[in-house]
Amino acid sequence: MLTLHLTNGDSAASALARSGLPGDIVSWRDLLHDGPVPADDDLGAFHRVRADFLASRGWSNIAAAVSDFEQRDARLEEVAAGDEVVLWFEPDLYDQLQLIQILARFERRAPSERPLLTIVPADCYLGPMLPEKFVPLYAARRAITSDDLVHGGIAWRAFTSSTPDDLLDVTNRLDREVTARTFTSDDRVRLPHLVAALRRQLEEYPDTDAGLSRSERQLCEALSPGTITLGKLFAAHQATESWVWLGDWSFAWYAERLSDCAHPIVVHTNGSRVIAPLRDTDGRAFWERAVQLTPFGQDVVRARADAVRANGIDRWIGGTHCTNAQYWRWDARTQRTELFPRP
Repeated sequence: MLTLHLTNGDSAASALARSGLPGDIVSWRDLLHDGPVPADDDLGAFHRVRADFLASRGWSNIAAAVSDFEQRDARLEEVAAGDEVVLWFEPDLYDQLQLIQILARFERRAPSERPLLTIVPADCYLGPMLPEKFVPLYAARRAITSDDLVHGGIAWRAFTSSTPDDLLDVTNRLDREVTARTFTSDDRVRLPHLVAALRRQLEEYPDTDAGLSRSERQLCEALSPGTITLGKLFAAHQATESWVWLGDWSFAWYAERLSDCAHPIVVHTNGSRVIAPLRDTDGRAFWERAVQLTPFGQDVVRARADAVRANGIDRWIGGTHCTNAQYWRWDARTQRTELFPRP
């Protein structure tokens, strides 16, 4: 019998490897909250779309990204009935999107061809854990049920849909059906963190007040009192999340988006625009530079101006492409999305 551990990245995988637990380990590397995420029925096409995006940001090159995806997925295909796949995923958005992608893959298999799927009850971050802490989590793992696979599958299909309507509907449905919000609050539940993560994804649509996503608003509000270095700004942004999910590469890109536009919202103190460093360059200088809000940025934070109306929008959120011709906003008061321009 093969035991395959799937986890969110290299940090958790490294600690897991030192834990002494039996089995092979695969890191599920992909920042699914950024860039286009189409349906993955055609894995080859899916790999190319994701690799093209990662390469466009300088976070990888196309060949390396495709190779990583192919090797990862090949390991998933190798497991069969009689094997066990152990899921190690944190409560945050980054991990929960990876989790539903994996669950959707196994949902598509015939029940007789599925391995035993289990999930560890992680109400915590795995990367910083000592190796010996993985053993009791492994012992407490819970079997994924057919209902869990259905929930994962519908969530993944909604996330990769061309509009946010399905994602909102699925989030509300799961909110009613999966009432636990932590593993410790209910020992029967396997997906307690999914609802909060999906709702956090919906908050990445520009808001109805000023055209800022929640991440962008948190960044701008942390800058509102005055000048701060990008490193300290990143730390302040992280402190506003219940579960931290945004990595430094993505954060730097978000800061660039708010700066390298027709009407900058964030700039360096000398007025120059923020440009995110490439992966293979020394980014230390980037994080040490101070930034500030522009007068227009101050107006946006106070909802006296609108970022999307001033700068337009061209952003993928899962399978949804928001452009000036058609995009959606998130209304935090009604907890609903609204289509713009309004019909």
